Amino acid sequence: MEKLAESLGGLIIVTGFVLMVYFVARYTFLIYRMLAEKGLINKDREPRVSKVDVAYVVVGIGVGLLVSAALSLLDLEENTMDLLAWGIILISGAGGLLVASKQKK
Repeated sequence: MEKLAESLGGLIIVTGFVLMVYFVARYTFLIYRMLAEKGLINKDREPRVSKVDVAYVVVGIGVGLLVSAALSLLDLEENTMDLLAWGIILISGAGGLLVASKQKK
């Protein structure tokens, strides 16, 4: 009975999250389309976040994952290793974000 309750609870949470994302995306698209039809925004505008910016952040996170994987060979306590790995991943992702922002300027 507990497994059924846990499964049902997980299903409800996931369904709620999927529905939230769907409705936010749908109505955001409808608002932008309405604004474009009225001429309030340019249809051919450049997106705020370019693919190159996302690529810099993903490369930064990838480098952080590689470094944290290499550091897993060290003989450290588990808590210290977890904190070090997450810190390196987040800092390298932030570094990728900084490179992307410098590239735009």
